Amino acid sequence: MSWPALRLQWGRQLAALLTIALGLALAGAVHWINASALAQFESAARQSSAVADTELSPSPGAAPLSDRYFAELAARDDIAALAPRLDASIRLQGRDGSWQRVRLIGLDLVQLGAFHPQWFPRLDGADLGRALREPALLVSDAAWTRLGFDVTANAATPGPATASAPSAVPRPALPRALRVDLPDEQSPLPVVGRVPDRQQPLVIVDIAWAQQLLHRPGQLDAILLRMAPGRAVPADWPAGVQARAPEDQARQQADEARRLTRAYRLNLGVLSLMALFVGAFMVFAVHSLSVAQRLPQLALLGVLGMSARQRLALLVSEALALGIAGAVLGLGLAVALAELGLHALGGDLGSGLTGLSGGRPELQLSWASIAGLLALGPLVSLGAAALPLARLRGLPVAQVLKGLGSGGDTGRWWWMGPVLLVAALPLTWMRPVFGLPLGTYAAMVALLLGALGTVPFVLRAMTGLLRGWAARRALPLLAVERARDQAGEAGRLIAGVLVALALAVAMLVMVASFRNSLDQWLSDMLPADLYLRQTARDSAQQGQPMPPGLAASAAALPGVERVAAQRTRAIGIRVRGMTGGTTLLARPLDHRLPLQGEAAALPDGLQPVYINEAMRDELRLAPGDRFMLRLDGRQLPVGVKAIWRDYSRQSGAVLMERQDWERLSGDAAITELALWLKSGADPIAVQQALRDTSGAPESLEIASAGELRRFSLAIFDRSFAITYWLQAVGLGLGLFGVAASLSAQLLARRREFGLLMHLGLTRAMLRRLVLAETLLQALAGAVMGLLVGLAISAVLVFRLNPQSFHWSMDWSIPGWRVAALLAASLIATGATAAWASARALRAGRGEALRAVREDW
Repeated sequence: MSWPALRLQWGRQLAALLTIALGLALAGAVHWINASALAQFESAARQSSAVADTELSPSPGAAPLSDRYFAELAARDDIAALAPRLDASIRLQGRDGSWQRVRLIGLDLVQLGAFHPQWFPRLDGADLGRALREPALLVSDAAWTRLGFDVTANAATPGPATASAPSAVPRPALPRALRVDLPDEQSPLPVVGRVPDRQQPLVIVDIAWAQQLLHRPGQLDAILLRMAPGRAVPADWPAGVQARAPEDQARQQADEARRLTRAYRLNLGVLSLMALFVGAFMVFAVHSLSVAQRLPQLALLGVLGMSARQRLALLVSEALALGIAGAVLGLGLAVALAELGLHALGGDLGSGLTGLSGGRPELQLSWASIAGLLALGPLVSLGAAALPLARLRGLPVAQVLKGLGSGGDTGRWWWMGPVLLVAALPLTWMRPVFGLPLGTYAAMVALLLGALGTVPFVLRAMTGLLRGWAARRALPLLAVERARDQAGEAGRLIAGVLVALALAVAMLVMVASFRNSLDQWLSDMLPADLYLRQTARDSAQQGQPMPPGLAASAAALPGVERVAAQRTRAIGIRVRGMTGGTTLLARPLDHRLPLQGEAAALPDGLQPVYINEAMRDELRLAPGDRFMLRLDGRQLPVGVKAIWRDYSRQSGAVLMERQDWERLSGDAAITELALWLKSGADPIAVQQALRDTSGAPESLEIASAGELRRFSLAIFDRSFAITYWLQAVGLGLGLFGVAASLSAQLLARRREFGLLMHLGLTRAMLRRLVLAETLLQALAGAVMGLLVGLAISAVLVFRLNPQSFHWSMDWSIPGWRVAALLAASLIATGATAAWASARALRAGRGEALRAVREDW
């Protein structure tokens, strides 16, 4: 019974099916890419766990462990075996000459099999001896892949390429040495083996050579312990030392990665659902048109004995079948798109923001996510069909058969729109639930649905202003009066365009606000001309200290006016009895900081510090509050002077005057330098002089403020590029919804058009009439879309971003881009209306007049 009717609408039904499939494909692909990246990170963290009873490491802010402490532990009777570890981040030169960052781990190679069997390399005895005699590298398979080499086509150890069949494509052999970007290490280091780890880009070096390469003599980042039989792990350790089980350490790393990336993953997932949300209105239009076309048949079935419940079940089954088909197709597309995204962009979708881009993750599918995706298709289809099907409950079959309409007046729900708009305000002030801004998302949905319900009020107000002008003009009067009379239909006609336009305006304003705020922040935080730091990183991913005397040498270079040094390091804190760790930045505070709010007056003698917004939100600190900095067993009371805006991290950070830091801690190390150049100085010449002065030119990263700004803004633009594509997709789906809804309305008005043609109107005049009516409705929708879009952008700027990323920003509206978007949407809607009306009014004059005779 359904097939003949659906076959006549195959084009619209196919479009609705593809809309559901594409929306689900995008949402599913983004979810699985993020889930696969997290699964890879967790797996890598577990594989990094040593076969040990406990792992000792420095407490946050404490000094590194030492070889002396390692010797003291080795002399204890309750410890059966122990192994040291040193962690850093370095750069290796890849196959194409570019420098790629990998993790360097210093281990006791003699005990590698006992404590880290998962990293036991493929090498022979001679190579192992070489790794102990000189600084030689054991390179993981993931590191070879990052460097541009295909490990699957090579032998187990580096060497000449293996023979291959004549038809095989020759592939380069793994090199016997790699260039390492470290101070005092100009010649390539030999490669003596491969580590069978395809997830983590890392290199392993014997611990003694690692200390020498990293200029960290006598320092250790961790000590792995295996207790003697029958002996328990001690509960107490010296100050500055913390003990954790290796599996707890891996679990903590995975939880930290999940926490730091949760906001990014959630917002990207919500953004990916935007196309599905807008597409739901297009599916609604398709269902509305299908029901409108079949009203006479449904009424006839009612006369012939089919109950209202049976007719409703028939249409529900059709909507359910459409949703299931779209979900199945969307599932296949989602898997393909996720595979493509993981191979082309990696686990962070090319943004570099999540910290999960260590390698190419394998696609991880779960039955729960597959079932959720398959269930989402029918839910979208049934939800979109709910309103058209609800109007059939009391279908007046005699009235429909006479062509007098279907009834189903929904005017009694006029109050829903304003109520939803008002309800959005308290929702925005809800606190996050388990760290998720659910209230903010609910507020945005309430604004969108409230806007749809308020369109009739706006349309009636607009037509009221035009009635005087249209009173003496036939076609304008017909357009104004019908638009006023049928204002309730306007929300359904332009629902998709209104939602897409509102979301597009919101994203435009939010992205522009974020970009302008970032640009201003870069200007405030990068006042110097040149910046430099070491390429090597420690275990906390902080820059290694620079060689002593480099700052003085840089200040003495020709063309350098002055130099400012900065120290960045991990440090422990104690707030309200709770201990933790954060990042300390000690730098001269002789320029304006991007502060949020007013600075507090602190008592004399209390060391002032500035904290970023993430630390304020996580620890509930405010200007004037006090907490403790933990410095190698000592505790230093400090007071929060003010909050500063920090776009460089999502975790907490403390900023203080560098001279105060040196005085209080005795730490005079430097990790970054800022240089102001004299007027007329050549930045390129100064950079070259800096490299020559350092003695290790490739160990320094030097960039101008302009380069850092362009690089930061380029990352920002690449990260938000997907939003523009989603806006275009959403607007296109909205326009298709306009065409489908308008076609349904024109079909229902066939007798009305016949009467107007009987009174002398031509088809061209009818097309102009429909176009005028549609533009009036579209203009009302554009007004509401603009207002609601600005309201949603305010929610994004002032609530969602601070709750998700702990980043505040200044609200700025790109006026010309918003105006261009409004104009484009009105023009596109008008063109769509012209096409739909021309297609619907192709019937000749005689057929239209016969439609009028059916009532006589």
